[in-house]
Amino acid sequence: METWGSWTFHKENERLLSEVLNKFETDQSNLDSSRKAVLSSLAANSKTRVEISSSSTDDSDVDNDFNAVLTCMPKNCTVENEEPIFKTDETIVHTDFDTFDGESSFLSQRQQPSKQNHENITKVIIELLNNGNCCNLQELCSLLTTEQKNRKDVSEIIRNIWPELVTDKARHGLCELLVKTNVRPHIICEQIYTPWLKICESNLTGFIESLSKLIIHFPEYACKCFIVKLLNDKDSILVKHIDWLVEIMKSLDQQNWCNLLNEYMKSCDSLGQHEIMVLLHLVKNCQKSLDENEAKKLVLLCRNAVHEHSANREFALFLTAVIGAVDITKFRPEMTTICAQLKGASKFLIMKALKDAK
Repeated sequence: METWGSWTFHKENERLLSEVLNKFETDQSNLDSSRKAVLSSLAANSKTRVEISSSSTDDSDVDNDFNAVLTCMPKNCTVENEEPIFKTDETIVHTDFDTFDGESSFLSQRQQPSKQNHENITKVIIELLNNGNCCNLQELCSLLTTEQKNRKDVSEIIRNIWPELVTDKARHGLCELLVKTNVRPHIICEQIYTPWLKICESNLTGFIESLSKLIIHFPEYACKCFIVKLLNDKDSILVKHIDWLVEIMKSLDQQNWCNLLNEYMKSCDSLGQHEIMVLLHLVKNCQKSLDENEAKKLVLLCRNAVHEHSANREFALFLTAVIGAVDITKFRPEMTTICAQLKGASKFLIMKALKDAK
């Protein structure tokens, strides 16, 4: 198809119209001034001229089409005291598509990625992750970044991808992608690690390995928000398998352990059995690194719980860990008072710990 002006015509129609306009240039004797103005504007604003071929048609065809244009011209078309229907060089009429609201809306919609495109990119990401192609992080990051820009909602992308991942390696690959594309930690933890932990049952290996590798990228959030939330739930799998906590935190320093302990103590108004077991593991990894305020909170918890747990062996082990974590020169009197309230083997265990403490 050829083009005429800013519009598109069928090739045959455009040829006839061009021939009419060309004929008009040489034959204007039968036109009044108003029709001359209109057809002159048409010719002047034509952006494309199709040359008349000597073999394309005879003069009778052109005459018929030319007369047809004149017949269709409105009889009452005047130019006196009126704006011309088609403006000439000074004020050319704009017919570009971008000035037409309906067309502009249509074009903007066409520029938006289709649902099919989203599905295709998502399928590629899922396939690469499930096939273990996580080593090609550059390609995966590029695909995920494109989806983030297109959808503006990374949570939607996760909802589409996460249920389709079938291995722990694939799940870790998604977490690693999210970290590398600067997705916020709370989204990664709440929308990946939390549901992942729920399906682990007793097999925590993949979850633990993944979190321990990536926690270094968001240690503060992990310690003050995510892990402490898991530890506060006595039915959490992590609480039931508390020994795994050391593996999760292995890449972090003692200050992060102290942060986790301090955050956990905020929810400990009293000590039940599961709180004692959690605190035991937290305190054991804060050896001599607690500041004075943290140590005071810890000793206060011990003093308030000693009557209830006076014969509890796990509580005695917890007290032993506390003695090793605080500056005993400052807290020996309090710990001695607590020890006096213990019974049986627990009492002798703490007496020995206090004797050995320096």
